[in-house]
Amino acid sequence: MKQGDGRNAGAEDGSQTGEGQNLPDPKWASAQLRLAAIGAALSLLALIAAAVGVQPDLDGFGFRLMAVIAIAVLLVCCGVNAWSWQTQLGSWRTGSDGGYRRRSRISLAAHVISYAAVLVGMYGTLEGSALAGWSSQVGTLHGIAFILIIFGQIIGGTQYLRRAGSPGTIPTYLRRLNSRVQSLR
Repeated sequence: MKQGDGRNAGAEDGSQTGEGQNLPDPKWASAQLRLAAIGAALSLLALIAAAVGVQPDLDGFGFRLMAVIAIAVLLVCCGVNAWSWQTQLGSWRTGSDGGYRRRSRISLAAHVISYAAVLVGMYGTLEGSALAGWSSQVGTLHGIAFILIIFGQIIGGTQYLRRAGSPGTIPTYLRRLNSRVQSLR
């Protein structure tokens, strides 16, 4: 078994467990759960920073409010990924694979939505900071939120539920696309 490939040692010989699927290594799955939880925590900190910076009397209120909403969506996406890993890990520890298909679809949807949420959040925090003044307290809070949402999405939003493999990052998707194109030649 390769280290960190997400499969258990019993599945190495081709035998399958559960409902006809190889169950991943619980240590690997626990690490993915931790990453999703860390991403949710960073998103929560970003939401707090952005929400403190929402003051209706300043310029750019709409952009700052848009950023807060987008960051809240990102928090939900990271939370859904963490929930998916937590509940599925409980099933895998009992030797079952029950609910995997449904949870993996929900987690994948949250993963895709997290990309849109981080883009809107980045735009909203930058625009809100610029309109409020880069060096103002509101601008600084939104700058902090900008950095936190990027790391929250990279760490937690990319951790969709899967049995093995790399997280859902853009370079991973580009490598997969390249290998498919190469295989068609």
